[in-house]
Amino acid sequence: MSAAEDVVFVEQREAAVRPSLDLDHERRFLPAPEVVEAFVEAVQPWTEPLVYDQEQPHAFTRTTYFDTQRLDFLASCGTKRPQRLRLREYAGAAHLAHPPVLTGPRFLEVKMTTGDRRTKSRCPVSEDEANALLSGASLPAELMPTELLRLAFGPVRPQVTAWYRRSTRATADGSVRLTLDEDLSFALPPHRSETGGPAMPSHLIEQLPAPLLEVKWRGQTPRWLAHALTLLVPFEARGSKFEQGMRTLLGVAVPLPPRNSR
Repeated sequence: MSAAEDVVFVEQREAAVRPSLDLDHERRFLPAPEVVEAFVEAVQPWTEPLVYDQEQPHAFTRTTYFDTQRLDFLASCGTKRPQRLRLREYAGAAHLAHPPVLTGPRFLEVKMTTGDRRTKSRCPVSEDEANALLSGASLPAELMPTELLRLAFGPVRPQVTAWYRRSTRATADGSVRLTLDEDLSFALPPHRSETGGPAMPSHLIEQLPAPLLEVKWRGQTPRWLAHALTLLVPFEARGSKFEQGMRTLLGVAVPLPPRNSR
């Protein structure tokens, strides 16, 4: 295969990809359990819990991050516009005692962050396409979108997977969303993606001791949210799951470039 053919992102399927209508501000926190409880109590009058599947109310997310051989995406974490490329898969379980299974939807996403603002582009991928990505193979030319082409560095391979149980609260109009990721772990990437199949990665490399609380909103910060956020300020976290997972995977042998180095 020629170098041109081996490039992962090529200019096709443009209509399938568009900037996500997602929330454009994001802050992340690693609070103690009693602080989470106080924050939820503070936002409760304006938000309600979201359950996406009544038959499998316990929701899980499996996110596999990709990078080039030169670790270009990881290097971008030292710039003012860090980028992440990821395959996002969803799973569910009827009870916490039951092993979660993959529920089907899969998305290939590029995410960029500038300060507390973020942009995300995503496209749906099939089970076969997801398995091709997880194997490290290049997808056929007609399957990859223009938007991802413009943001990509070149051929990529799966590097590390984040796995967590997620509970979500949101406002009625969807302009504010709060997610609590519990049992957050990093693992080696899975070999397969199969709807109805086991979702939990089999080769864990680290589990975080505290839950991760993410607060996302669109436009101006509501007054009630700004007030509730004051409870979380001492627990604010920097860096993304991708950056943290890659640090865990690589250890101290490959330090990140200093911030603002570009």
